[in-house]
Amino acid sequence: MKNDNIDFQTDDFNSDPEENLRIENEILHLKLKAELGGELISTETLSPDLENTFLKNVLEFERAFANSQQVKIIDFLGRPSFRKAHDLADHEMESALEYVCALMREKSIVIDFSGNYDLRLKYSFITEELFEYETDIIHIPGMITHYIYEEFHPSHELDIEARATDFLTGWFNQKLNDHCWELANNFILPNKTVLSKNEVLTKIQRVFDAYTAFLEAEYTIEEINFVLRENELGSGICKGRLSYKAILENGEKIEMDGSFTLYLSMEDQWWNIFYFDLPGFKWE
Repeated sequence: MKNDNIDFQTDDFNSDPEENLRIENEILHLKLKAELGGELISTETLSPDLENTFLKNVLEFERAFANSQQVKIIDFLGRPSFRKAHDLADHEMESALEYVCALMREKSIVIDFSGNYDLRLKYSFITEELFEYETDIIHIPGMITHYIYEEFHPSHELDIEARATDFLTGWFNQKLNDHCWELANNFILPNKTVLSKNEVLTKIQRVFDAYTAFLEAEYTIEEINFVLRENELGSGICKGRLSYKAILENGEKIEMDGSFTLYLSMEDQWWNIFYFDLPGFKWE
């Protein structure tokens, strides 16, 4: 008979603390497998102490989630009183916003705004939309639940900027690889040639192999434009300037400076880069 509430005692296994920790981690793995019905992701790269903390946190979260109930955030907060946005004067918005944010913080809920928005928009969103949002409330001591405004109201400009930042950071750190989700699966060159993501990464790696490092990197984004089409499709472009020093194996520094352009497409609400032009890279 299957027992979904398997529990084990982990005290007094051994006089060796390290061996006790190893045994406890093995038991935590068994608990997770028994309760979740599947294998957990590998924890081989973690130290025994970190692995123990990680496994306990996962187990606590999964148990809390299993016992959670969907509820409106306003109900979870105890339906506190607050003023409607249209009843507030502009000079009252800052204190009113801090009040509702404090109500949420008391219940370990935080709202994040990635873009710059006026106080009235923030207050209206929290009191008229977020408070009415129905979700699974999982209460674990020390855990904070974050909500992001842009997940409710996507900002294409911010998304494109984020893709550009990820790509340029990866370039400067010489760490662009198959796990870089800002890169499209297929690249389209100006001559209509189509290259796979792996083919493009191979070209990029050849550049990385030619230098030991890229130092003193700087960039500025000067322009972002996009066009949305039907069926959640879109095209975008990001332009700016960058500079960095490419270091050869003999220590020689080559100055890279100039404008860059990234071309992006959107599908299923996700922007990715399908072609780029930047100093230090040639498509030939």
